[in-house]
Amino acid sequence: MQVVLLAAGMGLRLGHLTRALPKALIRLNGKPLIDYTLPRLLANKRVEEVIVVGGFEFGNLERHLDENYSLFGDRLRLVENRRFTLGNLYTMEAALPYLSSSFLICNVDHVFTEKTWSFILQERETPTIFCDFLRALAEDEMKVLLNDDKHVVDMSKTLDTYDAGYVGLTYLSHDKAEMYREALAETAQIRGDKAVVENVLPLLASQGEAIHVVPFDKNIWHEVDTREDLAKAEDALNALEAEENAEYFRQLS
Repeated sequence: MQVVLLAAGMGLRLGHLTRALPKALIRLNGKPLIDYTLPRLLANKRVEEVIVVGGFEFGNLERHLDENYSLFGDRLRLVENRRFTLGNLYTMEAALPYLSSSFLICNVDHVFTEKTWSFILQERETPTIFCDFLRALAEDEMKVLLNDDKHVVDMSKTLDTYDAGYVGLTYLSHDKAEMYREALAETAQIRGDKAVVENVLPLLASQGEAIHVVPFDKNIWHEVDTREDLAKAEDALNALEAEENAEYFRQLS
């Protein structure tokens, strides 16, 4: 499996924190955001290659990967999206020439625990997205409408009627890669500069492809879009670390 890590965004809602840094390198409890993801991906035997697609402040990201991840050799590839201001559809487009197997699309600003990554990184037979069904969704979150078979019909932040919230993870098996490439190109042609990578899936659904959904509610994850998100993620990770330390010492006693 290959993993495409979308990391080109400007992170404008983080204010001064991303004035001279890509979102991937802002610090969460003292550690760059991308360092919560890359080590866990590269440690997983199912992951053949991680393709990081950068954009804003690309040089800073390139230096960070060179200084900290060079030992992984060709299992880590850095690609530049020079059109990063146009949105994440074009960030995903920059990765397409390097795809050669099944692949997972994920975002650098989503933080998952090691246990959660083990759940995510499984080979699946059908196009699949991961969704929360139980939590209330904020206005700017990606919403998902399903049909009676629990397959994707539509995805948008502006849906009035929806069934779930997308958590930023999409899996495609190898035999669906060319289909995905074609749908992405068609999405770009139809929507132009307003296109986002999530628009590809409803297009595939309208063409008769069944996009399956994996419930994600039992898994721990955090999204960092704003400084408030950053503070909440720091508190949650601190609490989780304290709980894990307490459990470790309970087992010793």
